[in-house]
Amino acid sequence: MTRFRQFVATEYAQGRTIRALAALTGRSYGTVRSALVTEGVALRSRGLRAREAAGDPQREELAVLLLSLRLSAGLTGREAGERAGMSQSKVSKLETGRLAPKPEDVARLADAYRVPPDVRGRMTALAAEAPARKRRRPVLLRTRACHSPRVARAEQAATAVRVLSLGRLPDPDAYRGRLSLLVPERAAWPGLPPGTGVIPCAVPLPDTGFRVLDDRVVVVELLSGDVVLTDPDDVRAHVERFEELRARAQVSR
Repeated sequence: MTRFRQFVATEYAQGRTIRALAALTGRSYGTVRSALVTEGVALRSRGLRAREAAGDPQREELAVLLLSLRLSAGLTGREAGERAGMSQSKVSKLETGRLAPKPEDVARLADAYRVPPDVRGRMTALAAEAPARKRRRPVLLRTRACHSPRVARAEQAATAVRVLSLGRLPDPDAYRGRLSLLVPERAAWPGLPPGTGVIPCAVPLPDTGFRVLDDRVVVVELLSGDVVLTDPDDVRAHVERFEELRARAQVSR
């Protein structure tokens, strides 16, 4: 086992990912990750975990610490869960940072691993500092979002509506004085509202059109219906994309 840990630690340091090492060695993702932690390797974050860890270093540190303590105690995830009175799945989610830690869960694991007071204090402090970041899930409306009372109310209350239209055009009268409209050059047919931004063909476009309501709600147009986004990060990303496109658009008269 020592040779395996040394191998994955060396390969990981040279840039291989945990998933790639799992495929290479025929071991599970968790086995490779545990081997790296046992060797004292500082793990890189990637994908969604990287974005979460960037604003939540305490949660990331605690996840690695919990895994390290369990391995030092010589317990499997199932055994740790039995001692702490929680499921193996919950132990795994805490060790990977997928679940926000609660102080009481951390205290039960500290008892199960029989950690010294200074380590327990660090675990408790990290659990208290780590925020439970909850992303707001997108909502798929099989019909158009305009048929949703919630979205309809948001549209009526919005003081600014940004629309990137790749197909159907919004009714300018419905957003009188509030509409900022962008269309691709191929869709710049006569009768566009004055002030519409026409995006040149050379400018790459998103795969779908969308509208942003007051920096609070985004409605993304799909063939099967509309997706409603309210997570601040999602809304911010769409606002930034809209503004980038508007800066490169030509204003119609």
